[in-house]
Amino acid sequence: MDECTKKHVLSIIKHSGITHITESISKLAANFDISEEDLLSILKNADLNKVYDFEPIIDEISRIGNVKRCTHVIGESGAQYVFDMLADLDEFRIAVYIKIGKPNLKEIMKFLMAVYDAKIDDWLFIAFPTTEKDFSSYSTNIIEAKDINDAVKNLRVVLEDKRKGYQLQHYNHNSRSVL
Repeated sequence: MDECTKKHVLSIIKHSGITHITESISKLAANFDISEEDLLSILKNADLNKVYDFEPIIDEISRIGNVKRCTHVIGESGAQYVFDMLADLDEFRIAVYIKIGKPNLKEIMKFLMAVYDAKIDDWLFIAFPTTEKDFSSYSTNIIEAKDINDAVKNLRVVLEDKRKGYQLQHYNHNSRSVL
């Protein structure tokens, strides 16, 4: 099982709460195409106090389009990449990377190279919790937040701007007008 799947499964479990776990093990295992035994293994070794619930980020991105978690994409180079999320919005694909903690330039560049190679239309790099904003001043696609609520608030603004931009591009493309 890859780290992306493990990270998403634990976030869902943390978000759902302990009382709902037994009811949804089969459903959760099926959603990530893993066995119930693997899922139980994750739970056995997890300290939910150290897991970050990033379901509000998933919910926010889902408002603008269809979201797939832990999406495997093969780039033009033949390399295989796993994106935390891939959102589809009116023929535009947005790759999303969720970083728990402070980001570094190497992680951002590695993600951007994957986005480019996989021919993804747009991207978002979301980092929380972090007290410093080292990279967000360089791009609105990089969100550095102190906590999940701050991340969702900033994400909402960025997504609204992106949605407007996509609609303009879609309108101009369909009407054959040139900006």
